[in-house]
Amino acid sequence: MYDFKRIVVGLEINADGDGISMGSHKALQQAIWVAKANQGSIHLMHSTFNDEAHSPLMGRSEIVHEGLSDAARAALEACVAEAESSGIQAELTITEERVSIDLIRLVLRTEGQLVIVGKRNEPAEDGRRLGSVAVKLLRKCPTPVWVVRPEHDLVHRLVLAASDLTEVGDEAVRCAGYVAGRHSCDLHVVHAWQMPMSLQLEASRMSDEELDERMGAIRSECQDQIKKSLSSYQGEKEASIHVSKGSPAQTIREAVSHLDPDLLVMGTVSRAGVAGLLLGSTAERMLDQVDCSILTVKPRDFVSPITL
Repeated sequence: MYDFKRIVVGLEINADGDGISMGSHKALQQAIWVAKANQGSIHLMHSTFNDEAHSPLMGRSEIVHEGLSDAARAALEACVAEAESSGIQAELTITEERVSIDLIRLVLRTEGQLVIVGKRNEPAEDGRRLGSVAVKLLRKCPTPVWVVRPEHDLVHRLVLAASDLTEVGDEAVRCAGYVAGRHSCDLHVVHAWQMPMSLQLEASRMSDEELDERMGAIRSECQDQIKKSLSSYQGEKEASIHVSKGSPAQTIREAVSHLDPDLLVMGTVSRAGVAGLLLGSTAERMLDQVDCSILTVKPRDFVSPITL
């Protein structure tokens, strides 16, 4: 189902300028794992675009990256060699354009099926915004985006899917099931439900027993829908389903804190026919609020605002 054969990886040079960052190396390793699992290939990309660090207190900005040193170029070429030594076909593109834009254009040119980048957990010394590239990819990239935590362990123990019971939520559950099945690890699915307005209006006229029964029926209905989205899951262990009353963001944070997953899989929500417009920013907020890697999937009707 998730036949990720053409994988695009964004690489970032470290602060010293003589190698790739820890997050980028983890992204490369994750891409090699995915490519091996799917007999796929990897296209690496690095941008030398002059990023500006804005200082609102000083009222100025400064160039923080300029050009590509011989050591940095050698480090990028070493990434190609690392992939090829694992039996994976790999190639490297170096661009001068904004990294998020050219990553998406590379996806469009090569018909890429997955983008993998490293997650920056701490603000970079050069002042760049936390996870700015990852956020832009979540908003505009037409493919699934896998943001890998620098300390990420490639041997997954637990994968957590967050579902809102929509079509893209079901897709996130299936994608999480694919990863969990490949890793032979635990799969958990979390859903946050809220009391319907009609039930809120009727609640004051109900007994506690009747209200509990109605809410129990809602929880059961949510669980049944999640089980349908898991119908194709073939993991060694049965998936665990968690249905909680509350806001999606808070429920996901609590599940991540309690379960400590290696990977959180969730969908982004878009308005059909409007290029790049995301409604609700739960997936985007999770980038900075959870300490794990994140894999996001797009709705089928998502249209990227970036073109060739």
